[in-house]
Amino acid sequence: MSESLVWLCVKNNNAFLVKRGQKNSRCGAVQFSKESGNLLNVNSFKYSGLANKKTIDIDHSLNLNLKAPKKSNAPAKNVVTIPLKKCAKTSTKVVKSQGCNKFYRADLTAAATGRYAKLYRDSQVKKGLVKPARAKFGRNTRA
Repeated sequence: MSESLVWLCVKNNNAFLVKRGQKNSRCGAVQFSKESGNLLNVNSFKYSGLANKKTIDIDHSLNLNLKAPKKSNAPAKNVVTIPLKKCAKTSTKVVKSQGCNKFYRADLTAAATGRYAKLYRDSQVKKGLVKPARAKFGRNTRA
């Protein structure tokens, strides 16, 4: 099936969909998605891991997961995993070269590098190597 047809079937109802807020005239309901392959966890066609044949995902154990479009009929062999255990500079180069080159998904370069930077920073905080970021409390107030 084509990607757009899958998206039309999946966009309003699927197991990974998380709906927040009330749908009224003032504000629309916010829809998030928990599926693998969705970098920003937003329910949109561009970032969908279900509808697109080529997806990029960076999980919490700092692995780069790429969906192989030729193996879409074999789900067990569908995902290629590349560990990102090096320093942040070389891992960012790997993310850009492997997943975000012009033949795979160049439109996801900023989202993939941003997600890696956040997860790498979080892993450094958990190890105790870096202090956590300060919480923001609003306009000109400090607590």
